[in-house]
Amino acid sequence: MKAVSTKLMMSTVLASVFLLAGCGDSFFDRPPQDQIVEGNFYQTEQDLAMATGSLYNTVWFDFNDKAKTEIGDARAGNLITTDGGREQFVIFSTTAANTRLNELWRSLYLVIAHANTHIHNINVNSSDAIPQAVKNHRVAEARFMRGTAYSYLAQLWGDVPIITNTTALIENPNVRRNLREDVLNFAINDLLYAEEHLILDDPAGRVDTWSAKGMLARLYLTRAHFNSQGGSLVQSDLDLAREYAEDVILNSGAELMDNFADLFKRQFNNNSESLFALQWVYGADEWGVQNTFQAYYAPEARLTGVGDGWGGGTSVSAWLYELYGGSDAQDRRRKATFMTRGDHYPELLQNDGGYTYEGTGAPIKKYVIGTPGDNEGRVGFMETDINTYMLRLAEVYLSYAQAVLGNDNSTNNGQAVGYVNAVRERAGLPAIDSISYMDLFEEKWKELAYEGQNWFELVRLYNWQPQMAMNLINDQQRNSNLEYSEGEGEYIIEPPSASITVNESDFRLSYPEAEVSTNPNLMDSPVPYNFDE
Repeated sequence: MKAVSTKLMMSTVLASVFLLAGCGDSFFDRPPQDQIVEGNFYQTEQDLAMATGSLYNTVWFDFNDKAKTEIGDARAGNLITTDGGREQFVIFSTTAANTRLNELWRSLYLVIAHANTHIHNINVNSSDAIPQAVKNHRVAEARFMRGTAYSYLAQLWGDVPIITNTTALIENPNVRRNLREDVLNFAINDLLYAEEHLILDDPAGRVDTWSAKGMLARLYLTRAHFNSQGGSLVQSDLDLAREYAEDVILNSGAELMDNFADLFKRQFNNNSESLFALQWVYGADEWGVQNTFQAYYAPEARLTGVGDGWGGGTSVSAWLYELYGGSDAQDRRRKATFMTRGDHYPELLQNDGGYTYEGTGAPIKKYVIGTPGDNEGRVGFMETDINTYMLRLAEVYLSYAQAVLGNDNSTNNGQAVGYVNAVRERAGLPAIDSISYMDLFEEKWKELAYEGQNWFELVRLYNWQPQMAMNLINDQQRNSNLEYSEGEGEYIIEPPSASITVNESDFRLSYPEAEVSTNPNLMDSPVPYNFDE
């Protein structure tokens, strides 16, 4: 880790506790600034709740601002763009100096630094009057966030440093990487702790044991792929993924929302399907607690009414357009995911009778929520308070089916097929009788497009069947032009002038140049992590 950036992280850890100003009795309520001192904070149950409340947005800001979409979707082949920096991810030309790489790395380690600090202070500096179960719960919240951050690092970079003592890191910032399998196992251990100790009945939006179990289903499925080494998926991990997914589905009380499009409207924040979501705040005085997604992807300024809306140069890729079935797709998710010519959205520009897209591209719709007038005034310049999904029940349904399918070519297992059909039914698609790996791959892709998850599906596939993953990417014809033709009355796809091919090295990101320059040890051979420390 870079020394200066690490010190900056530490200086902001406690400060961020009071950045989250919410409403009423929200867990984002602001503690008095003169109390944010290690010696006199962490003294009440409310202090602990406010401390861990800081882990739900500001530390994730750079992750969500641009990096999540550019890594999770642009790199996955979901979009075309006139933005040169964003296009680097589409065509696999990113370098170690890429700004988004630096932001992504910094944000994930900022989550870790804050989590480490809260874990330490709760264990060492909190009042003896606070029940141990409450302390364990707040530590579990922090470990959930830390484990999630490490899970992303393991999947994106592979070998990275495992940091548990951020203070020691300031004294010695030149650290070596740990092995990818240890990083992923560390993340799983954090989530296992969270599963056991998240016991309190917190306000909506906080993670709970079901959040941890859902994330464990994802990570065991990931590990089953990572440890396959091109052979069979690891059955013991598939079994664990299935067990955790089934537990969430049957016992959490979570339910699929009836209308897919409603998932991406701010009035449905913290709905019955949401298992973990970043909690953004409108109207705070500080930068970094708000959701900026709409500013970058709304296709025109009048859609937001606040001076942003810069997404006119970004469009769905031709490959993704065809995956959904084009503009006339039966799949209801298509219209809620991206716009095509003639699509009407009554929830946007409500005072004008709704919004009809009349452009020639196919811009992103997810998380584009409209003007202040469409949202009870709660939209500002580069600012909305719509949650960012990190884990939804629909993903758990599909992960269950993937775990059941395992190494088979297909399955007609009634429970697995039933969960897939529940997702398809909401999308307006006919039921199916059996499922294959690619059936599930494509279903999950369409369900989660523009939620920052699709690249991770490709990484999982690559670690099991590398040639299949590379063939899929090479067949996407990335940077094909997709444009509505007035004369033809339909969208026309023009193949790219030059083919874009993926290499094995593209499945791991470059280490940020700034980090390597100040921590040369980052490029030394990775070492095993000592889990006994």
